[in-house]
Amino acid sequence: MRMDKYGLRRKVVYKRILILITVLLYLCMGTAIRAKAQETEESLASEIVVVLDCSQSMKEADAGYASFDLVKTLSAVLPRDYRIGMVAYQEEVCAKQPLGSSHEMIAHALQETEYANYGNAGAGLWEAVALFDSNAAAKRIILVSDGEIMMNTQEGTEESAELFDQAVKEAARKGIVIDVAALGQKLEEGHTVYDAARMTGGQLYELANGEALGDFTKEQLWEQCGLKASHVGQINGASGELSVKLPDCLMSRAKIVLLGSQQNENMTVNCEAERIDTAKGKTYTVIELLHPSSDEVKIQMSADAPMDVRAYLTVEYDYSLEADYTYDQETQTANLRLHIANQNGRNLLEGYLKDSAVQIYLDDEQQDYRTADGSYCLSCRYEQDAAANLRIAFDGLNGYYYGNPEAAVDIVVPVVIEEEPPGIDWFFWSVIIVFVAALVIIFGLAYRQRKRTATKRKFIDESRTLPRETLNHKSEFNGKLQIYVIHSKEDIDYPPESINLFARCNRDMLTLEWLLDACNLPLPLKGAERILIKPGDDRSLIIKNNSKASVLMGRELLMKGHAYHLYYGEKVTFIFDPEDTEIEVHYRDLKPNER
Repeated sequence: MRMDKYGLRRKVVYKRILILITVLLYLCMGTAIRAKAQETEESLASEIVVVLDCSQSMKEADAGYASFDLVKTLSAVLPRDYRIGMVAYQEEVCAKQPLGSSHEMIAHALQETEYANYGNAGAGLWEAVALFDSNAAAKRIILVSDGEIMMNTQEGTEESAELFDQAVKEAARKGIVIDVAALGQKLEEGHTVYDAARMTGGQLYELANGEALGDFTKEQLWEQCGLKASHVGQINGASGELSVKLPDCLMSRAKIVLLGSQQNENMTVNCEAERIDTAKGKTYTVIELLHPSSDEVKIQMSADAPMDVRAYLTVEYDYSLEADYTYDQETQTANLRLHIANQNGRNLLEGYLKDSAVQIYLDDEQQDYRTADGSYCLSCRYEQDAAANLRIAFDGLNGYYYGNPEAAVDIVVPVVIEEEPPGIDWFFWSVIIVFVAALVIIFGLAYRQRKRTATKRKFIDESRTLPRETLNHKSEFNGKLQIYVIHSKEDIDYPPESINLFARCNRDMLTLEWLLDACNLPLPLKGAERILIKPGDDRSLIIKNNSKASVLMGRELLMKGHAYHLYYGEKVTFIFDPEDTEIEVHYRDLKPNER
């Protein structure tokens, strides 16, 4: 009994150890998966660190502190897939913000910073390179300086220049591109920062002074970063009003960017949104709308000095993508549908995307598609079960789209089972035969009843007919005809038409087909060409029906092949049964001003 008891305890202990190991493995795997997901997300981002030379010598090159506006503009304007950081240096690093810092954080860090002391470019660049620690899609440093590396001693200058060279080599090793914005006249002697661009594959921009940083900022936004923004207006003068039309109200956020010389203290923004934030500087204003609910934004600005402002619009959408399909067994075709919605579940095809062209890929091959019932639809032939991997791309569209662009659908092809033909079910077929016979009897009785009813229709009084059909060449057309399409086969409502017979008809005979064509009524009626209309005595019209259509005057039926008088104020009705069309023609006298 003791051995059994001890053995049982050992089994319990082993079981608990096994459970503990399983839990630890699960936690490790979960951590690895989360790390991998985070790495994938970061790999989609682009990272920019702006390094600012804040030494005393920059006062002459950038008296208006335009370099500060550069980094703040980038942090306020660029979309979320750009992570912005900042390093400012004098004798040492005097201000720093990590990658992913907001406009408010960068503006606060620079609030107490001024151009003063010496410039330790080595310490500043080394600190900037150390901020990059991810697998970003693009990594770049923008160094704004007057070009000089200068400390208070020769030894200190040499140490800073050596550290600068090491930082450049480390940046090249990490794949970081360094662009240098050199302000003022280029230095030909001493230790300078210019070679950092050449050694890392970047560009050297030689700018006259800080005022040139305005155009440099635009070049960074549009040419280097490829900002997807549309020009929406401008404000010139001491005051102005701007009305910006948003593409829809399905976006996550919209940014209205005002670039140029401005005095933005006196500014009002009128629109409806979940939240409105503004970021302001000497040469920029960014109005950020979170989940706007009105598609128009009105901005008013006034200043003491003339303004020269250009306005741009950027939009961002968060979306989810889902896919489903239906299978057509006869054609062996899967009809795939892609549904795209924003965070609130609203269909994005109700807005800007409705008339915009996206790209859709099926198993990495671009497909033709159509838009129907609020979805993207495409078809593909499948003869056996398969996995359809769909992907959507928004290349060429204004705006940024954040979400998983892929969706997978497992196509299941139904199995067709061939069954042996069953034996003849005599009882079933007997019931069918009896049912069909009953239907034949019922239809026969109905036909006889209809025939009897048809014979009861009253024909027009023979006194209205002509004693004999003769063509009176002396008679001419008079009056006018008003044509009403009471009913047509396509259920199209046609407006009433009128034709002046006295003015337009210099012929001996008309047909109903000619009247319809003359009135632009596209009704292809079989037999209309055999309904004749001639001028009669006493300004009447002679109607003769040689077709299979029914012709009535009032409630009286005209006999086929006979001619009848139609006088002013009377109407005639033409009924075409196969075409399910009914037309009324009214004969009216002309007013004096109509002749």
